Amino acid sequence: MTRDTQLPLSWDLETDVVVVGYGYAGGIASIEATDAGADVLLLEKMSHPGGISICSGGGLRTAENVESAFSYLKATCGGQTPDPVLKAMARGMTEVPTYMEEMARINGAEIRSIPYVGNYPFPGYEDLGFSQYINIPGFDPLTYYPHVRGMRGGARNFKCVEDNLKRRKIKVLLATPVKRLIRAPDGRVVGVKAEQKDRLIHIKARRGVILTCGGFEADED
Repeated sequence: MTRDTQLPLSWDLETDVVVVGYGYAGGIASIEATDAGADVLLLEKMSHPGGISICSGGGLRTAENVESAFSYLKATCGGQTPDPVLKAMARGMTEVPTYMEEMARINGAEIRSIPYVGNYPFPGYEDLGFSQYINIPGFDPLTYYPHVRGMRGGARNFKCVEDNLKRRKIKVLLATPVKRLIRAPDGRVVGVKAEQKDRLIHIKARRGVILTCGGFEADED
């Protein structure tokens, strides 16, 4: 993805927030932005949502307390990640089970949370755990997501994300890869240029663009 510093003469679509990439991160970002009062447009390059998220095992790492999780994350990252980022993640790990319960209200998904020590014997590893959806009444992953050949836990996770997106009536455009970020003359990101049915469209983001499309390690810019 590249940046475009020339504003288009007109916009094909306008929204408050554009989210790029419909995996777990894109789905949750869209839900949170919507709940915060934003009008959201979620873009996905493939014809089916889910990315590699939907093929995952579905277990979400949890923690008993923020400080233990922070110590473990700091050790595993080897000083490469800023402390504020790690602290935000550590705090989120303690909130995962409650968040999953809130997400499950829409379809009655059953949650299991268990203690599960960290992969490495670093400080805080004994206070970690896992939470996952082990069942959704009436949901057969192979029937609902016939294109997915991953582990069933990931499909259950994604079903909860998808159901919550649909309940909020968040607009999703599939088969719409984003090609460029559009910047104003002062450097602010104000939209994206995307491809849809062999034509380029310009989408204005009044309040921001959230990239959840992965692949950052392949392009430093």
